[in-house]
Amino acid sequence: MVSIFRYGKNHESGLIALLKAEPDWNSFTGDNRIEGFKKALLEGETYICESQGRICGYLRAVVDGLGIYVSELYVAPDCRNNGYGKALLERIKQKHPDRDVYVLSDEDRYYEKLGCKRVGSVFQL
Repeated sequence: MVSIFRYGKNHESGLIALLKAEPDWNSFTGDNRIEGFKKALLEGETYICESQGRICGYLRAVVDGLGIYVSELYVAPDCRNNGYGKALLERIKQKHPDRDVYVLSDEDRYYEKLGCKRVGSVFQL
């Protein structure tokens, strides 16, 4: 069973370890950027996905007066194709039912598969 909950400082080490295993995430977890990333996780609207007691993914969104902007959505490779990314996206939409939620991504095929609507260079849930 999957659980999704709000990110807290107590999740920091588990999430950072998960992301450090992914070379593509060095721009977030590299030595010169890690402190800024940790701060952004706490300041943004961040959710953790956990399965069988293990962090397997996360979503971070920026919320402002214009909308909700998902800046990162990550699911560990061995946890993909289980609906965890979709569940994280549904959680942010549930928290803001009357607001537009946009996804900033370079994974177009994933969001198209979910049925998200392309709006310019972003996707709308």
